[in-house]
Parts: sequence; structure tokens; C-alpha cells
Amino acid sequence: MPGEIENETDPRRPTRRYANLLFTCGDGQPNHRADWSNISRPAAEQMRLRSGFSLRDLWHYFAAVLIFGGANVKMVRLVMGHTIPTVTFSTYVGYWPDAMHQTGRSWSWHSVDRGCARGQGGVSMRR
Repeated sequence: MPGEIENETDPRRPTRRYANLLFTCGDGQPNHRADWSNISRPAAEQMRLRSGFSLRDLWHYFAAVLIFGGANVKMVRLVMGHTIPTVTFSTYVGYWPDAMHQTGRSWSWHSVDRGCARGQGGVSMRR
């Protein structure tokens, strides 16, 4: 159902935009963030999640799964609905070093295959 929502992904330039909404209030208006606690709290209790678990925690978990699955900043930005990559990176920066380490290992294998690790024209990523 289409509805107008506040887009605050860039706090410096809040806007309003139309979006296809999956969940709405009885009058068809968007759910307010306070409404979600009435929905998510009983669901979290039924699933025996820790006390205080929120829908936002699930959303951040989803982003972490994407990152550790190999998604780059641009892809996570699109999925999370952030207007600029800086918002995404500053929110999830702690997750990318591990992903970067995996990239370094991949490059290390590439370098070994090409003789770079032995000093034959390249830089080694190996320690």
C-alpha cells in the first residue's frame, strides 16, 4: 500500500517520500516506530529472544549477515535504504575489517600464483 513516509537516513536533509508499505495502521497510515514495540515484543518473547530485543536489532543483524556474506558498502546501502554510503559505512564500519581481511587473503593467493610473494614484481599481502 503506498504511503508517504519521513526519510531521515540523511539527518542533514530529512525529506518525505512515497513508499510501498507492507505494514500499516488500521487507517492505512504508516506505523510509527513506537507501534513496532507492541508488535515485536510479543514475537521476541515467543521466540525466546533476550529481553529488550528489538526489530532494529534484527535489522542490524540482517546488515551484518549481508556484510559477512560479501556484500559491499553500495549493496548494503541500497538494501538498508540509506541515501548515501557514508551513513552505511559509519554505521557498520566495525564489520568490514573482517571482510577486508578475507579480501586480503584472496589477494594473497592471487599474488602467490603470479610470483608476487617471492618479490617478482609485486607486493605481498602475506605476513
